[in-house]
Amino acid sequence: MAVAAALLPAGAAVWWLAALPRAQAPLARIGLDPAAAHAVTASAPRPPSHPTTDRQRILKEAYSLLGVKYRYGAKGPDAYDCSGFTKAAYAAGGVTLPDGSFNQAAHEKPLVNSIRLVPGDLIFYRWAGKTGVSHVTMYAGNGWVIGTGTPGQPPKVVLYPLASDLRNTGDVLTYRHVRLPDER
Repeated sequence: MAVAAALLPAGAAVWWLAALPRAQAPLARIGLDPAAAHAVTASAPRPPSHPTTDRQRILKEAYSLLGVKYRYGAKGPDAYDCSGFTKAAYAAGGVTLPDGSFNQAAHEKPLVNSIRLVPGDLIFYRWAGKTGVSHVTMYAGNGWVIGTGTPGQPPKVVLYPLASDLRNTGDVLTYRHVRLPDER
């Protein structure tokens, strides 16, 4: 994986699990075909340099938070939990998300094929033994995710391939496409 340091803010982290075994059973359980997932590009998607849309502003804000530490329940600016991070990023696009990943999951849809994801979409996770949403990240594009707090990652805002979550836990179940003010 090659991510040019100049493309990411100082202190940014890019996380990569290189050799995780494919956990086919959990993916079959949720109906998500790992072969249908976006192919991860050799380099992470770039943050928008001169955003002109609300979606680009959200993504630029998300990238600006790379490297900020994760702390459960934190709402920024020195640390974020998963929903605090997505709430802060969406505020840059003029959207107020509620606190809590379970509250942000309103109107979620089953993630059957990740090709439907649009940069800025929220991706929701349910941990083993839980029935409700437990975690949220944001789709960054080209098969990459930006977010905090997924088990096994460094405790900070990181950019990593969605495929690593699919292989690691199989707990990616749903997503939400939020229509932004300039998309209505």
